Amino acid sequence: MLFAYRTRINKSTQFISFYLTYGWEAILLFDENNKTKITLEERVKEISIKFTQTKKKALENIEKSQGNQKKYHDIKIKRKSNLNIGDKVLLYDVAKAKQWSGKLEEKWKGPYFIYDKLLNGSYKLKDLKENIFKIPINGEILKRYHDRQNYIPYITI
Repeated sequence: MLFAYRTRINKSTQFISFYLTYGWEAILLFDENNKTKITLEERVKEISIKFTQTKKKALENIEKSQGNQKKYHDIKIKRKSNLNIGDKVLLYDVAKAKQWSGKLEEKWKGPYFIYDKLLNGSYKLKDLKENIFKIPINGEILKRYHDRQNYIPYITI
């Protein structure tokens, strides 16, 4: 299985992994008739010139492939930047996420107010008593809080 993987052209490097690892093409069982004798001088020349150029080209291809993968990944990410300073939010209690003992307890704490908006989607919060949290909170574990002051329950029978 590994030999099959190493003798195929890798998508990210655009080269055969066997060649990048060992410096020569893999010799298969049915390639015995195509053996070519190479002198030591030719081999040193091949390693010093061709192989180093191939490795540089492979590194360039890897960087290009990683850039494309990052672009694709960044398109898929949806960041919540719709929270502003002064908004009421709920904070997800990560400690209760994996506990089965309190499965009926509330997993959201709050409400809190957003005190400051920091870089990379993190926020500083303050509670209803105006105490400001020292540790910034990741925006991924916050959700907007909706007051129920004007809530009218609809009951249909």
